[in-house]
Amino acid sequence: MKTLFFIFMVLCIINLCFPKFGWYLRYGWIVQGETEPSKSYMTMVRMSSLFMLLTAFTLAMA
Repeated sequence: MKTLFFIFMVLCIINLCFPKFGWYLRYGWIVQGETEPSKSYMTMVRMSSLFMLLTAFTLAMA
C-alpha cells in the first residue's frame, strides 16, 4: 500500500510541476508537436493535481 501511495504521489507531483508532459503523453504524440495545450487546460490540470495531493496527504494522515 505504501508503494502505491508513493507512486501516486510522484505522479501527482510530476503532473503538478510539468502538466505539459502529461498532455504530451496523452495527446501530443497524436498531433506530433503541431499544437500546444491551452492555458485553461494547464490550469485545470495543476488545480486537480494539487487537490489530489491534498486529498492523499489527508488520507495518509488519518
